[in-house]
Amino acid sequence: MALSVETQISGDVFILHCEGRIVYGDECAVLRERVVSILTGSPKIVVNLAGVDHIDSEGLGMLVGHLVSARNRGGELKLVSPSKRVNDVLRRTNLDRILSVYGTEEEAVAAFRTQVA
Repeated sequence: MALSVETQISGDVFILHCEGRIVYGDECAVLRERVVSILTGSPKIVVNLAGVDHIDSEGLGMLVGHLVSARNRGGELKLVSPSKRVNDVLRRTNLDRILSVYGTEEEAVAAFRTQVA
């Protein structure tokens, strides 16, 4: 299933709703292009993974790379609602210790507010 990405804005936080697979090839390219274009405007990004059923090493590497890019700009990249399968991959690779994972978009957006305070 090809990856589709829809963008929503909450204040100065961009929320990306992903559906499909984040894997090597066109799927990663779609998400990469979207995040790169957003980073020029705001380094605060939430990636909702509720609709993602699979992520491979390319997808994981891309998320970590975007996290670094966001942090270099004074922001952060947060993940929301990964499926059990994606959450298992994050846990097995210990990326759940590097990437912040939240249960809801509201929690992730609120976390940006508390970072400022």
